[in-house]
Amino acid sequence: MVIEEEHSWLQELPKVELHVHLEGSMSVDTVRALSDRHGADPTKVWPNGWPEAFSFDGFPDFAQQFFFGLSLLRSGQDLVTIIEDLAVTVASQNVRYAEVTTTAYTHFLDRGERSGMSQEEYRDGLNEGRRRAAEHGVELGWVIDIPRDLEIPDQTVTIDYLEGPNTPDGLVAIGLGGYEVGFPAAPYAEHFARAQAIGLHSVPHAGETEGAESVRSAIVDLGAERIGHGVRCLEDPELVKMIVDSGVMLEVCPTSNLLLGVVEEMEAHALPALQEAGVRTCLNTDDPGWFATDLVTELGIASDVLGIDRTGHLAMQQGAVAASFASQELKTSLLAELATHPI
Repeated sequence: MVIEEEHSWLQELPKVELHVHLEGSMSVDTVRALSDRHGADPTKVWPNGWPEAFSFDGFPDFAQQFFFGLSLLRSGQDLVTIIEDLAVTVASQNVRYAEVTTTAYTHFLDRGERSGMSQEEYRDGLNEGRRRAAEHGVELGWVIDIPRDLEIPDQTVTIDYLEGPNTPDGLVAIGLGGYEVGFPAAPYAEHFARAQAIGLHSVPHAGETEGAESVRSAIVDLGAERIGHGVRCLEDPELVKMIVDSGVMLEVCPTSNLLLGVVEEMEAHALPALQEAGVRTCLNTDDPGWFATDLVTELGIASDVLGIDRTGHLAMQQGAVAASFASQELKTSLLAELATHPI
């Protein structure tokens, strides 16, 4: 009964999510439907047939499966499909606002015998999906990231797009995603400076598959206002102090960290230590379709395994609203609702 009551409270809590990848939101059912739509062959990735749920043996194995799903996003209508699927899911979680990361570069690439999407088709797909999300009661903000393991620093595809005339409505930030090992942040400093010059915020990934120095570089070289993951900052107490003093928020994704081998067991997750150190944190799903999770599940893990109580959850949601790039009107409304939410 207590567990049911706690789940109900977490479900009803008004929420925002700041770290969720559009291309990572696809469930097995969605990937299978898109595969059928396009006549793709999934056996090169899953030789024994479609899995009931995705599973991975580390980041490279995840990347192989992820890129198969990505290859199925071939039109603006495909984007609309997955945006609306995501919106329905987060609306059912009482998420009111979400900042969704999408990787424009991978959609513009030519893939084998077929061409990538045009900038206009990509933009129109995001705009229509965002409009449909609003019909479900969810406002979306877009983060467009540079995939560091695909777009080398000498390329300027993403930043040129961000400076151009075909960006989507609701664009709020530039990110840096992809595999950290061997792909440091500093070479992208000029890209981020150009994005910030046109009013975009800086929210790179760091401290996931690389250690504390990756987080430091994201802050020093890219002017990060929030960090995607960042949990390995704990390897350097001096860096932790820098993060606390600067007020940079870490977008923490427990299930993602477990499945991709950042932590060996959930009980060892860094969230309690981060909070004990005074680091601002919020909870997120990262790639919810691929990881078979949702935001209420992540909050439940924090309650059941990591010792976060209702007061802590409420504080994290208030902090996430404050750290978001939502309109001031929406922030004020959400903070007022959270202030009166029963504990």
